Amino acid sequence: MTAKPRTIASSALSGIRWNYVGGIGASFCSLTISVVLARILGPKPFGQIIIAMTIYGFLNLFVDGGFSQALIQRAALSERDIRITFTWQIGIGACTTGLVYLCAPWFARLFHDASAVHVIRVMSFLIVIQATGLVSAALLRREMRFKVVQFAYLTSFLFGYLVIGIPMAFHGAGVWSLVCACIAQCVVNTLLLHRSAKHSLTPIFALPERSITSFGSTMIANNVVNWGHSNLDNIAASRLGPIALGLYGRGSNFAYQPVNTVVNGLQSVLLSSTARVQEKRELMRDLTLAVMGIVFGVLGAAYATFALTPDTVMLGLYGGKWVALIPIMVPLALAMPFYGVHCLLGPILCGLGRPDLEFWPQAASCAIAACAFFTATRFSILALAWALFGVMLIRLGMIAGFLFHLLKISWPNALLLVARRVVFSACFGGLAWCADHLLRTARLAVTERLGALVVFCGIALAWSVWYAGNLIFGHQAVRFLRNYAAHLPRAYVEQLNRQAGMSRPAIVPTFLGNP
Repeated sequence: MTAKPRTIASSALSGIRWNYVGGIGASFCSLTISVVLARILGPKPFGQIIIAMTIYGFLNLFVDGGFSQALIQRAALSERDIRITFTWQIGIGACTTGLVYLCAPWFARLFHDASAVHVIRVMSFLIVIQATGLVSAALLRREMRFKVVQFAYLTSFLFGYLVIGIPMAFHGAGVWSLVCACIAQCVVNTLLLHRSAKHSLTPIFALPERSITSFGSTMIANNVVNWGHSNLDNIAASRLGPIALGLYGRGSNFAYQPVNTVVNGLQSVLLSSTARVQEKRELMRDLTLAVMGIVFGVLGAAYATFALTPDTVMLGLYGGKWVALIPIMVPLALAMPFYGVHCLLGPILCGLGRPDLEFWPQAASCAIAACAFFTATRFSILALAWALFGVMLIRLGMIAGFLFHLLKISWPNALLLVARRVVFSACFGGLAWCADHLLRTARLAVTERLGALVVFCGIALAWSVWYAGNLIFGHQAVRFLRNYAAHLPRAYVEQLNRQAGMSRPAIVPTFLGNP
């Protein structure tokens, strides 16, 4: 009777590991390939691709219809459920593709780039192509076969951009190198997913069960709000033209990539952990403060370095075509630690059984974001980046307010914890700034200077995490990390024990025990 829960826990941890492996691998490949393409193409082609992907991303929420999440969530799944879902997703996908193709001129005018019509029309076929693989992807996630999902994504990404995108860019294909790479990636990913999770392709023309449509509609509402937060700034930036959109979109994608890699793997852990100990409010308070301390400490130091050396980072990576991106990256970098904490407080609320307390702050802050972004673009793209920073502060403040009230966390204590991490991050960023200016005196090329700066900051941050965790994270985080003593290197556990002033490991709560 005990084997089944052990297997589920083991599968979940394996899934988390593969999510991190896939996420880190995808981030590294994406960064490397985007640097190569950005140096060849410049900002405008990226702006046109962002227009098409923004349209595609929004409409795909309705093509999926929340059905994929419903398939994952259902306790018992029949062949009929799968075939009905597949039929609806293909049908909606085909209709949506036709709609985008016909309305491409209107979309191009909406985004203030008439030359994007053909790009939008060709990219519209992504909708129906991806719809073909949605059921297979849902079945793989339902079975926790995350390794297969990550393999399909990485393989298709590398094929699309290494085999097709970069060679076409070198031969002067411009924006079409990105278009063909996106379509090739989508086709290969869909084929690999279906090969790993085969299901009947014979349609059934019937209405889905009420439970599936009800769950799906709830997911659509949440996903639309999340889409708004992810894309409203790009839509606002399009008012300044495709070059400005390309600059802003590439900069924001670069800024989001590290923090998304970190938080995506932690979200599922927090959701399951908090759901199992939601009645232990003292433990939940420590968990919340630990998450805030770790994210603000580590990500804050990394992004402070980025904010204080943006010219070295951006010119070293993307080259002189992207020099206008340098001032934009300062507010974007400052916003990311607040965004990271916000992303991790949401799963804690859901684990406590109060997802409504996450949705309503999200919806309200989305409306505020729309007003702020479109007002900011009346001035400049830099004003838009600072508006994003302000919106991130508001989003975090709203969701933290609900969670702090629920767990009875004192605002002064939380603000003191954040202030100490901010001071550390500023000092670390200042150290990086000094190192950068010392490297400039050596008259190194900007790429060499960036490489030396990355090595120096990486070593300094790793040393700080190892020997001064109580300074970087705070005592709540050190205590929280000691709960995972069985899963951490013994030498690091000894360091944590010394920092906590104790000689033996913490007692691991039952929900953190070995799976």
